[in-house]
Amino acid sequence: MNQLQKTFLFLAIFIVNSAVFAQSKNESGQFFLGVRSTSSLFTDAGSPGSGIGGQFRIRMGKRVNTEWFADYLTTNIQNLGYRRDGHIGWSVLFYLSKEPLQLKKISPFLIAGHCFDYTKVYVLADKKTEDRWSSAVQMGIGTHYNVTEKFDISLTTQYMNHLGADLHSHIEKNGDVKELKIEKHGSAGLEGHLLITLSLNYNLGNLWRKK
Repeated sequence: MNQLQKTFLFLAIFIVNSAVFAQSKNESGQFFLGVRSTSSLFTDAGSPGSGIGGQFRIRMGKRVNTEWFADYLTTNIQNLGYRRDGHIGWSVLFYLSKEPLQLKKISPFLIAGHCFDYTKVYVLADKKTEDRWSSAVQMGIGTHYNVTEKFDISLTTQYMNHLGADLHSHIEKNGDVKELKIEKHGSAGLEGHLLITLSLNYNLGNLWRKK
């Protein structure tokens, strides 16, 4: 793990720990179920990806929430190939306002977490395929907007940095012909991407009795 990844991981752990120690039990147990749409920027050859997924939240305290998610993203790499990404992970949300999740108000938060992911890149010209399993840490900012007492719309922006083997592609020009090249390295690299997620969530009630 290089120095940048160590710093990134340290900051993510710091946010998670700060959130856990700041929690209150007054609001714990609330269960939210939602759907999400995610866009991935800064991916292969500058081509953005997009996809859909689902998530649920379990609130741990007044200013602390947890989010458990799964995403499937696709990227068209300038019609020369494609990339598929699957993410399964979790995050901790730490609300910046003292009274979050109020009706008709925004609730900004810091978010950090970890996920496992699978990536596959396919070249159309020569049918070459490379894939890898990896893990990643992500952190960023976001906000909820409570349309009703039970329903919220949420927007998050996170940078995801991969901790496993490096897999990426780039485009080379041979005269007027563009060729998609795939590179796979056994050691971790600096690969990462910016994820922007829009989600719709509904509070289904409490999983356990309030204390």
